[in-house]
Amino acid sequence: QVFSRAVCADARVVPSAAACRCRHPLVGMRAVVLGATSSVGHAIVEALVASDAWDGITLVVRKQTEDFSMISGACKISLRILPNLDDLGTLDAELSGFDALFCSLGAYMKLDGIDAVQKVDFDYVVAAASLAERCGIGSFSLVSAGGADAGLPEDAQGYKFYLRTKGRADKAVLEKSIPRVYVYRPGILFGRFSSQASASTRSKGNWDKFVVGFGCCCCCLTKTAGIHVKRLAEAMVVKAEKAGAGSCKVIIDNAGIHTMCA
Repeated sequence: QVFSRAVCADARVVPSAAACRCRHPLVGMRAVVLGATSSVGHAIVEALVASDAWDGITLVVRKQTEDFSMISGACKISLRILPNLDDLGTLDAELSGFDALFCSLGAYMKLDGIDAVQKVDFDYVVAAASLAERCGIGSFSLVSAGGADAGLPEDAQGYKFYLRTKGRADKAVLEKSIPRVYVYRPGILFGRFSSQASASTRSKGNWDKFVVGFGCCCCCLTKTAGIHVKRLAEAMVVKAEKAGAGSCKVIIDNAGIHTMCA
């Protein structure tokens, strides 16, 4: 078991209590982030750190990382090293009573293969939701994919297999006994490398080049086609902050995310 506190690179750079609360007891909300080293995950962490509503942010990661050490206020962040996500079930005692869990886990079909997509995008996502359910975490926010559809044929291949897997995960998560579940289905994700700490963001090769070119040449269409990762993350964090005490389970598509950001 490894549990470490990330520290501000230089406390003198962020002297205010709003920027760095390490010396103060936790009085605000506490969040868990799975998939923090992904592009959206980075942006979620940055949005959480920037908000005064969150005082404790635990990142469940497979190995030690310095990706977040340069974020202003990084002393809010704790790293929980879990080398194998098959062991998510061992975290119940540590994460009990947290306010929100953000999940942006995902494999790349072309780079990782079908088995990894099944393992990461379905098995681990559902395990994360089960963890939140057992720990009494009131809010679960999941980054899914535009076009996700559990109703696609069982023999679906290629990208349709990916969308079916995402849809199956969405369905399973929504069935959990968690008071508030938000499933986000964005379109194209712009700005994947714009994070303050994107060392772990892997390249998708020609797809990344297309997205950058599309964003520059067709800026008038980007709002319809997708969303910037920072806007998505900020919308997710604000939604979790203002969730209230009621019950809500909803799928939010790309247009709905933009409406949240308006």
